[in-house]
Amino acid sequence: MRLLLLEDDTRLRAAFATRLKAEGSAVDEVGTLAEAQRAIDRVAFDCLVLDRLVPDGDSVDLVREIDREVERPPVLMISALGESSERVSALTTGADDYMVKPIHLEELALRVHKLVTTEPWGPDLVVLGPVRLDRQHRHVTCDGARVHLTPTQYRLLEQLAVASGSVVTKDELYACCWDAHAHIKKSIVHSHITRLRRIFDGYLAFDSTWGVGYTLRVVGPTPT
Repeated sequence: MRLLLLEDDTRLRAAFATRLKAEGSAVDEVGTLAEAQRAIDRVAFDCLVLDRLVPDGDSVDLVREIDREVERPPVLMISALGESSERVSALTTGADDYMVKPIHLEELALRVHKLVTTEPWGPDLVVLGPVRLDRQHRHVTCDGARVHLTPTQYRLLEQLAVASGSVVTKDELYACCWDAHAHIKKSIVHSHITRLRRIFDGYLAFDSTWGVGYTLRVVGPTPT
């Protein structure tokens, strides 16, 4: 899951990002509307977490603009403006949820999770033969036993599982599973796929299409 976080207060932005990353999300951090717009033009985010008033304007204007698009991610707006009229204005404009500062980090993570998991991006439970992904709780089991994955391993597996049988490009995996500002070589995708192959050896195959990407398929027995 990849999130865009717009917050001009660097201390708050760091705290929000750290908590959201702890949930296994990749978080792109920006401090202005202009930076947010450029990021949205470049990346297909799963959720936008937007501070309302930032140095170059009001995030309501950004939401109004992107809401004209055919498809857009859910929007959680954060603001010090807690009056009922301000909430109604933001929600009417297109925000899907609204939180008033000060923000409790646990509640922030929960609200983002609920916004994303209610979006129609594939089923909550993905069954791949003996392997099951419970996407609501981010749990993976194999033959009924819990499989413990790192957040990055889970994100990669989830992307491939939802598209099972189809090629997912390396660029798509990189964009969905790593922060844009992390400055990590895209070759890291191969390293993590290699680890997933070892973990699910005999159950799942991660087929490589040279120069393009990977396809996930079931090789283990399908439970009856």
